[in-house]
Amino acid sequence: MLLLGWVAFGAVGRSMESGEWEGFVMFGRGGDSFKPCGSRETWWIKVKGFSRALDELRAQYNEIAEHPYDPVYLRISGEVSKKGQFGPLGSYQRVVYVEEVLEVRTRQDNDCRKRRV
Repeated sequence: MLLLGWVAFGAVGRSMESGEWEGFVMFGRGGDSFKPCGSRETWWIKVKGFSRALDELRAQYNEIAEHPYDPVYLRISGEVSKKGQFGPLGSYQRVVYVEEVLEVRTRQDNDCRKRRV
């Protein structure tokens, strides 16, 4: 019984997970998304408060991408929500709040193979 209570408490602990992630960002009229390496999920990409990080990222994306929704490699630090329904029409499994953009560049064949974040 005590173990069951501990497991239940652990499940409701943190609502956000801080860390560093790599994957592919896509911007377009229908939404802004991030597909992390090694995951089938697609996350809605946002910032907290009045940060300009997303505007700066969007500007870098526009310089690299040839068309809307072209995947561009991205490595960021930030916070990711628990699984749920986020973004327009609840179509994203999580939301990632970008705190810092660590790397943005064109997609390469060996992306997501060198390490798992």
